Amino acid sequence: MLEGQQANLRDGYVLQFGWGPIFLAATDEWLRLTTPDYGRDAANDRTADLSGALAIQVAQMWLPGAAGVRPQEIRFDQEVLIQRGWQEMVDFEASRRASKHDIYSGWFISDTSERDEPYPHDEILKVPAWQVVQVNPNLAQVLAMPDDTLTILEDNEVDRVIALRGDDSEYLYLNPDNS
Repeated sequence: MLEGQQANLRDGYVLQFGWGPIFLAATDEWLRLTTPDYGRDAANDRTADLSGALAIQVAQMWLPGAAGVRPQEIRFDQEVLIQRGWQEMVDFEASRRASKHDIYSGWFISDTSERDEPYPHDEILKVPAWQVVQVNPNLAQVLAMPDDTLTILEDNEVDRVIALRGDDSEYLYLNPDNS
């Protein structure tokens, strides 16, 4: 990851790794690497334990590969629109659409119930992506999916991924355990 970066390896340099930054800070003898602390308050806390950042990166890469699509960037600090009560859910419908606003990731995550009406505004929360993953690590696996996809999770496992193309939809991934 640091190959070819020698000129940048200095105090204060920030390296983008997956959805979050790696901060370089000089100590007496070396550069210390830290990331946002995704287990605490990632907006304000840092940790030298990079295992959380690496685990999230690994979790985010498997599904785009399995679905045969190119991963799409999401930053840990971008907002996810999510249905109130999501912390207790185990079945999710996660869809991503293009966003014109940098702070918004394009994600809308809700339960899997059929609806005839849109969700009322007071039923939708804006939650930073890092907090979504902190509360439910299983949702990390969908967050690098590209725009115009819908991912269904049942019992916190990916069941299927659908490409949304107007009236035409196509399965990109079906869980082989559920086929």
